[in-house]
Amino acid sequence: MHPMPNEMHKLLRPLNTIFGRLALLSVGLLVMMQLTWMVIVDRERGIIEADHVSRLVRLVLDPAASAADGSSERLAAALGLRFADAGPQSVPLGCPPPCADTHGPFETVLRADLPPQSRVVFDHTGDLMWVRYGPSSRWLVIPAILPPVSRLVSASALMLFLAIAIALLGAWQIQKPVLRLARAAREFRLGHRPPMVLANGPSEVKGLIGDFNEMARELSDAEQERAVMLAGVAHDLRAPITRIQVRANLVQDANARNGFFHDTESLAQIVTQFLDFARDSETDANAPWISVDAFCRSHYAEAEADVDGHDVLARDPLFVLDLQAGDDFRLPAVELDRILSNLVENAFNYGAPPLHIATSRHNGCDRLSVRDHGKGMPEAHFARALRPFVRIDPARGGDAHCGLGLTIVRRLTRRYGGDLSMHNADGGGLAVVLDFPLRVRA
Repeated sequence: MHPMPNEMHKLLRPLNTIFGRLALLSVGLLVMMQLTWMVIVDRERGIIEADHVSRLVRLVLDPAASAADGSSERLAAALGLRFADAGPQSVPLGCPPPCADTHGPFETVLRADLPPQSRVVFDHTGDLMWVRYGPSSRWLVIPAILPPVSRLVSASALMLFLAIAIALLGAWQIQKPVLRLARAAREFRLGHRPPMVLANGPSEVKGLIGDFNEMARELSDAEQERAVMLAGVAHDLRAPITRIQVRANLVQDANARNGFFHDTESLAQIVTQFLDFARDSETDANAPWISVDAFCRSHYAEAEADVDGHDVLARDPLFVLDLQAGDDFRLPAVELDRILSNLVENAFNYGAPPLHIATSRHNGCDRLSVRDHGKGMPEAHFARALRPFVRIDPARGGDAHCGLGLTIVRRLTRRYGGDLSMHNADGGGLAVVLDFPLRVRA
């Protein structure tokens, strides 16, 4: 069976990184260079050594060069060589039977340098070479001139291993600052405030990291200034809203008084959203964590009973719960309340009941979703709906909202490593889906 495209993509994913590509390029070049070097060196050294041996054989065995006074024997002994006379079948004593010519690269080159009818036999077991010069009956036994191939391969393998190790270390050092920058950019995109990235590495990378640090600082300062401004405006509005509520009690006309109360409640909700949006501090590490399923049951389960204790449905339910994630799916109680409050309020104002609140475990994530039964939203508006102070259809949004609900929810979701997505549900309505990693932590 051939691997599926997704499985192949997972296998090749480690190579689709700076380190993976640098490592693959470096190792490939080193292996190719080492193999080329071994082939060239092995061939050239064979030719050079064959020429040396052929000169040695001529010096010792060539009748024209050999003296009759036994100087050939003395010369051979001085060079560490020895003679072997051929037996009845022209086979010298000690030559491995059948004592036939061997045809390695070295022997082939050596035979070409000797007269016709010369014989060259290489004994790999004893590291000896048997050479007959032309039709002579005398053989010369020469110790192996060339080092064994295994020694060359071992030395080459050691050199290749050291070169690959140095290349991988260099590739890792090159990609480290880029990896830190990528992680910091991801954290910054998710709304976190990463520490300043250490600027090192090549000059281009150092310049890029410096520009990123400066950009992150300026954006953080601008975000902080906006948060302070919103918090100040919201705080300053609380006092006049309270005074309007007090003075509304003095109005004699009931309709006018109710109108005043309705407007001040809307203003109070807008102020609350401003404060939630401006609040950008991390969650208290000691804040209690609660099961999402248990929280939803305690706040949104509807079971109305009559006086006799029998369950009745006096009206259509506002909420329908489908809680399947289990007790392991936990979030801080305060943050979970803010998430669900904004989602439910947004669904009631832009959609229609009943609201389906569901939890599940999906693709290795804990999932929380809230779906209404309204008209939904055009997909082209999904991205805009997540931007702060944006209302897709103000005519449908009521007068107590300023377009911050989904922005606050996404910010809180990303604070715990999750992400927010939306889609129009089958049968109508908008579904907002929050996916959190398993065993989510702040």
